[in-house]
Amino acid sequence: MAGSATLLNDLLPEYAFHSRYTRIIAADPPTVWASLDEIPRRRLPVTGLLMGVRTLGSKRLRSGPPMLATVDGVEQVRGAVAKFWRLKPELAKIPPGPGAFVSFDEPGWAKAAMSLRLAATEAGTEVVVETRVQPTSPDAGRRFAPYWRLIKFGGAGLIRLELLGALAWTAERRRR
Repeated sequence: MAGSATLLNDLLPEYAFHSRYTRIIAADPPTVWASLDEIPRRRLPVTGLLMGVRTLGSKRLRSGPPMLATVDGVEQVRGAVAKFWRLKPELAKIPPGPGAFVSFDEPGWAKAAMSLRLAATEAGTEVVVETRVQPTSPDAGRRFAPYWRLIKFGGAGLIRLELLGALAWTAERRRR
């Protein structure tokens, strides 16, 4: 998939911070795609715990950032513009949709997008979860950098790995 056209490339082609996790799942892409909405919460305990900490103990686990774009069966991209480094992140007040996300350039914020892409392989489906973040100003980049170091392999990294594992479990059971 490297170098290919993706929704993520359209929405956030330039970025200062990046992570990418992959997994081969022993199921075809349609089965994996359908399984995205069927992952049991009990398969995401680390995600629940970390989101509880991040939301200061709120009982409500949100479904994540808003959907920016989707090509059914291939890729979905969620994203937000926020001051993520704050104890309680401040979300930018922008209209929903990809246009507002792409055009947002007010200094002091960070634009973050997470893509989940599928591609058929001989062994099943390669799932790629890629996160990109682009600060809108140098100051925002300096503020975001320590937060990124904290979450890249810890919080966000663990959530991505847990998501891939739970998706594999769900899709492979669904396939039987």
